Amino acid sequence: MKHPFFIKVLTVIITVILLALLFTQIDIKDIITILININPIFLVAGFILYLCSYLFRAWRFHILLNKEVGFSDLFHIVCMHNLVNNVLPARTGELSYVYLLKTKNRTTGEGIATLVVARIFDFIIISVLFLFSLLINKNSPSGLMKFLWMGVFLVLIMIFLFALLIFSGNWANNQIITFFRYFHVETSIIGQFIIRKSEETISCISRISRDKTTAARILGSGFILSIFIWISLYSMIYLLMFAMGFEFSYTIVLLGSTFAIFSTILPIQGIGGFGTTESAWVIGFVFLGLSNSDAIQSAFGYHIIVLVFTIFLGLIGFLFLKRKSSYFFLQ
Repeated sequence: MKHPFFIKVLTVIITVILLALLFTQIDIKDIITILININPIFLVAGFILYLCSYLFRAWRFHILLNKEVGFSDLFHIVCMHNLVNNVLPARTGELSYVYLLKTKNRTTGEGIATLVVARIFDFIIISVLFLFSLLINKNSPSGLMKFLWMGVFLVLIMIFLFALLIFSGNWANNQIITFFRYFHVETSIIGQFIIRKSEETISCISRISRDKTTAARILGSGFILSIFIWISLYSMIYLLMFAMGFEFSYTIVLLGSTFAIFSTILPIQGIGGFGTTESAWVIGFVFLGLSNSDAIQSAFGYHIIVLVFTIFLGLIGFLFLKRKSSYFFLQ
């Protein structure tokens, strides 16, 4: 059995099993009821916050690419990228950003470099906000506190790797070349391709650290924009939870929903994230005292609403890219 086919089959199986387990504890009518009863004003406000996160993401890529790609183009790329990323399993949709950026005459290395830097920013900000919420909520279940030192350790590791990537990129590239030479594959097609793309990536990253002023401006802007991205997203989640009738503090919502956010990096996800997202969400909010049925209902409510937002913005991005780039459809 071929690997891609095996992954697809496994994804379907996981989706069916998890959804079946979740629906044994609630009735689908409960989800429909909770969605119907949401005040449309909250949906509009939630969409605006979600849209803001896209705008901040596009602005961050605009900065990381040294403003050489238009903000409007990057916004629509972000729209399309997020749609694909939320549908395909195991974040394989990340590659769509690299592909779409190539339609704007940027190299694969630039796409990989800016995406890696952006994801490191995301991981650091999410982890810091999660740890901050843990410290604020002194009455949180003791079971959650075990994540505190683990989170601190992961944040420090990510900061170290980030610094290594930014300021020692050429060293890392040399290690890759040395590795290939050791196994005598540097002359193979695959070896040459990886080395070439690695050099493109390092070249893009090296522009960030070319001088202290440029590095401070780009990294500082990226860090601030990353904060705005996740404050927008967590604010949307808080608003949707309130609209569904679950009145928690902002930091409690942040704690519970972060489990679902981290579930997106799992090697196997359900179709469209269904099953895995809800399961992680339920784990987080049940830890915090929500009943199983309420946690499951809020999980599906949140996921369905966000998926609708994502599809809507994804279609906008798709239509824009279709109009502007014939290359996008000829490949």
